[in-house]
Amino acid sequence: NIPVSASLKLRGKINILVETRYGTQLCVLEPDEKRGFIVTAPGLDGIITWGKNITHAKEMAREAIELCIEARAEESLQQAKKNRRGVIREPIAV
Repeated sequence: NIPVSASLKLRGKINILVETRYGTQLCVLEPDEKRGFIVTAPGLDGIITWGKNITHAKEMAREAIELCIEARAEESLQQAKKNRRGVIREPIAV
Protein backbone atom coordinates (compact mmCIF):
# COMPACT_ATOMS: atom_id res chain seq x y z
CA ASN A 1 0.00 0.00 0.00
CA ILE A 2 1.27 3.43 -0.96
CA PRO A 3 0.15 6.34 1.25
CA VAL A 4 -1.83 9.01 -0.59
CA SER A 5 0.82 11.59 0.26
CA ALA A 6 3.51 9.48 -1.43
CA SER A 7 1.69 8.91 -4.71
CA LEU A 8 -0.26 10.91 -7.26
CA LYS A 9 -2.03 9.28 -10.19
CA LEU A 10 -1.86 11.32 -13.39
CA ARG A 11 -2.86 10.09 -16.87
CA GLY A 12 -2.30 6.43 -16.01
CA LYS A 13 1.07 7.16 -14.43
CA ILE A 14 1.76 7.02 -10.72
CA ASN A 15 4.37 9.27 -9.12
CA ILE A 16 5.88 7.71 -6.01
CA LEU A 17 8.71 8.45 -3.62
CA VAL A 18 11.25 5.65 -3.24
CA GLU A 19 13.44 5.57 -0.13
CA THR A 20 17.04 4.48 -0.76
CA ARG A 21 20.16 4.48 1.40
CA TYR A 22 21.11 7.66 -0.47
CA GLY A 23 17.90 9.55 0.12
CA THR A 24 14.44 9.80 -1.41
CA GLN A 25 13.97 9.71 -5.17
CA LEU A 26 10.87 10.53 -7.19
CA CYS A 27 9.89 7.69 -9.54
CA VAL A 28 7.17 7.26 -12.14
CA LEU A 29 5.27 3.99 -12.47
CA GLU A 30 3.45 3.36 -15.73
CA PRO A 31 1.25 0.30 -16.29
CA ASP A 32 2.41 -1.94 -19.16
CA GLU A 33 0.80 -4.70 -21.23
CA LYS A 34 2.27 -7.44 -19.00
CA ARG A 35 0.12 -6.25 -16.09
CA GLY A 36 3.13 -4.90 -14.32
CA PHE A 37 4.72 -1.48 -14.06
CA ILE A 38 7.57 0.19 -15.92
CA VAL A 39 9.48 2.42 -13.51
CA THR A 40 11.65 5.41 -14.34
CA ALA A 41 13.44 7.94 -12.15
CA PRO A 42 13.30 11.33 -13.93
CA GLY A 43 16.06 12.76 -11.72
CA LEU A 44 18.56 10.06 -12.72
CA ASP A 45 19.28 9.42 -16.38
CA GLY A 46 19.26 5.78 -17.37
CA ILE A 47 17.03 4.41 -14.63
CA ILE A 48 14.34 2.14 -16.03
CA THR A 49 13.12 -1.11 -14.51
CA TRP A 50 9.99 -3.22 -14.21
CA GLY A 51 7.92 -4.72 -11.41
CA LYS A 52 5.04 -7.19 -11.39
CA ASN A 53 3.11 -5.01 -8.92
CA ILE A 54 3.61 -1.67 -7.17
CA THR A 55 5.52 -3.17 -4.24
CA HIS A 56 7.84 -5.13 -6.53
CA ALA A 57 8.27 -2.08 -8.80
CA LYS A 58 9.35 0.04 -5.80
CA GLU A 59 11.86 -2.63 -4.73
CA MET A 60 13.29 -2.82 -8.24
CA ALA A 61 13.46 0.98 -8.46
CA ARG A 62 15.30 1.19 -5.12
CA GLU A 63 17.83 -1.38 -6.27
CA ALA A 64 18.35 0.30 -9.66
CA ILE A 65 18.79 3.74 -8.07
CA GLU A 66 21.29 2.51 -5.49
CA LEU A 67 23.31 0.61 -8.11
CA CYS A 68 23.30 3.63 -10.42
CA ILE A 69 24.52 5.98 -7.70
CA GLU A 70 27.23 3.52 -6.60
CA ALA A 71 28.42 2.99 -10.20
CA ARG A 72 28.57 6.74 -10.84
CA ALA A 73 30.48 7.29 -7.60
CA GLU A 74 32.99 4.60 -8.58
CA GLU A 75 33.39 6.11 -12.06
CA SER A 76 34.01 9.54 -10.52
CA LEU A 77 36.58 8.09 -8.13
CA GLN A 78 38.40 6.30 -10.96
CA GLN A 79 38.37 9.46 -13.08
CA ALA A 80 39.75 11.51 -10.18
CA LYS A 81 42.54 8.97 -9.66
CA LYS A 82 43.32 9.02 -13.38
CA ASN A 83 43.42 12.83 -13.44
CA ARG A 84 45.87 12.93 -10.51
CA ARG A 85 48.46 10.91 -12.43
CA GLY A 86 50.99 13.21 -13.99
CA VAL A 87 50.11 16.10 -11.71
CA ILE A 88 53.18 17.85 -10.35
CA ARG A 89 52.83 18.69 -6.71
CA GLU A 90 55.08 21.37 -5.28
CA PRO A 91 54.73 23.43 -2.14
CA ILE A 92 53.84 27.04 -2.84
CA ALA A 93 55.02 29.79 -0.54
CA VAL A 94 52.29 32.25 0.30
